[in-house]
Amino acid sequence: MFNYTDPGGALKPAAALKSYRQQLHEQYRQHAKRARSSFTLLEAFDEIAPGAQPVIDRVEWSAFPVTAQANNSQIDAGRFQFQDEYVEWQVKAQGGRLRTITFTTDFLEYYQALAMVSHEALVAGIKALYPTANPTNAQLYGPGFNPATSSPEGRAESFARFAQENPWNNGTKGILCLAQQFNTLGALFNLVGRGAVENRAVPSNAICDTLGNFCGSGRNSDPAVATAVQDLARGKRGLSFADPAGIRIARLAGTWKLNGNDVDMDNSPNIWAITRNGRRAVLKVSAGLSVDDTPITSGAQVAALLSVNAAVISAREAELPRWSRVGQETSRRLNDVAGSRGNP
Repeated sequence: MFNYTDPGGALKPAAALKSYRQQLHEQYRQHAKRARSSFTLLEAFDEIAPGAQPVIDRVEWSAFPVTAQANNSQIDAGRFQFQDEYVEWQVKAQGGRLRTITFTTDFLEYYQALAMVSHEALVAGIKALYPTANPTNAQLYGPGFNPATSSPEGRAESFARFAQENPWNNGTKGILCLAQQFNTLGALFNLVGRGAVENRAVPSNAICDTLGNFCGSGRNSDPAVATAVQDLARGKRGLSFADPAGIRIARLAGTWKLNGNDVDMDNSPNIWAITRNGRRAVLKVSAGLSVDDTPITSGAQVAALLSVNAAVISAREAELPRWSRVGQETSRRLNDVAGSRGNP
């Protein structure tokens, strides 16, 4: 098993890195074995032909949920209904004015891995974001759940099932990870694994429409990702999610000013701070902050200027080991690789 990177830095101290890697690897393995898909395991890029150089493409899209038939205030308030671009956010106001906007692209599986280790590990992961947090069992898992007597799987499943009611994730007290129904790790891997099956019956930019419920053609994200991997497949390139897998917060567009003075948002961490390897960002909204000469009034307004991306690594199939190429999905070597490199 590939030694997938911990994007948030909280897993190794909690001895949860092995659990996280196993969850992630199951997604890689499932789609590496998908018939005719150019998607493969990251191990293939360890065995690339001498002199060959893999390429990393960052597929980018807007965080604004174009499917939402709602105004900015409604989008902010209706996170689990509207925020469906693999980006979710929490707005905090005080004294009738917006104070902070917190964006996340972390998947549920990250915190499930902590819950698999212990309730204490999950709480420590939450405290890494909110140092004064003291979450109760009921807040994290639902009423009547006792994590001390539960199995690891039971804790992880209950945490995921209760994610939209958990006050440390639903915005009442904070935001931890994605919980909108379409913003799942499985959805992202399905999109890439299925989108990477070469299909020349349609233009590559229409491939999303052929993937059924696995690709939302009305979103910003799904068509962009599906088109990108389809183009790589047509170019006879094997591909995978680069490590660390997931969605990265990339950049803010617009002309930003504080009290009339230009602000370089890439170098102003006291205003715009991106952490957790791009999985989390906080905008501190002071009274004099504006973008394009407009005051900041909502998270959706900022989401319209926010770009995120997914990193896809690829190389010519001829440069990759034979076991990883299209047509070799049942290779014994593929199964051997799938279980050979795991570290605690």
